Amino acid sequence: MTDSRPPFSVLSLGKLRMQEPWRIELLHGRPQHRLYWITRGQGRVTVNCLTRGYGPNTAVFVPAGVQMALELPSQLQGLELHLPPGDALGLPAEPFHLRISNIEAQASLTSHLERIERELAARAPAMDRAMTGYGLLISAWMERELSRGEGSILRERTHRLAELFGTMMEARFRSGRGVADYAEALGVTPTHLSRICREAAGRPAHALLTERLMHEARRLLRDTDMPAREVAETLSFSSAAYFTRAFQQATGRTPTEFRAPLRAPVRAART
Repeated sequence: MTDSRPPFSVLSLGKLRMQEPWRIELLHGRPQHRLYWITRGQGRVTVNCLTRGYGPNTAVFVPAGVQMALELPSQLQGLELHLPPGDALGLPAEPFHLRISNIEAQASLTSHLERIERELAARAPAMDRAMTGYGLLISAWMERELSRGEGSILRERTHRLAELFGTMMEARFRSGRGVADYAEALGVTPTHLSRICREAAGRPAHALLTERLMHEARRLLRDTDMPAREVAETLSFSSAAYFTRAFQQATGRTPTEFRAPLRAPVRAART
């Protein structure tokens, strides 16, 4: 799990949508904490194998190392904030999903994010200390909204198994373990695990595991020079041929076709 973004960064969801959709819309993890502030539009977000709908004025926090996927419909507006990993800012240890109805709280979060954007753009002396200060303000905002207890999207107790599967999967998805292995580790049958995942995330455990694997396969093929054979080994596929078949089934392209540069624009005919 790697990311080239700096410890603090702010990106509009419009710019995020301009990237390849799989980067954010398929299950993946990041080494930084992330806060999504959605101000317009609606869709679904999956965090730790729990899928929920979101609408305007929704804050979604995803701690470092927790897998997630976010739908990015065309009308979506808002911001993504990356925060450095670790406990220095006192950020929550668990993800949350809040609908922020309090106007003052909405304005406060928007103001904090805009100030972080300006600080990053200015790159003035002592920026690191300023960013830490803004990060602490964001952390305090989170704690206050969580203590307010308004607009929280509660977890279903029966979906706790799906969350445990998501946490375990993020730690072990490169190991080659199948759904039966995860089910055994969780003390349930594969059928029960898949049923709970379908209820919580809208798709069975096998589909979630495949999605996570194929996101990592895409990332390694696109962002590194690692040969497809090594990608297959890294993700514990039994052979390069099996990896190629699985990748093609998931994406419609072979690893070589996926990695190939975009077709060069057609040159204008000479006059």
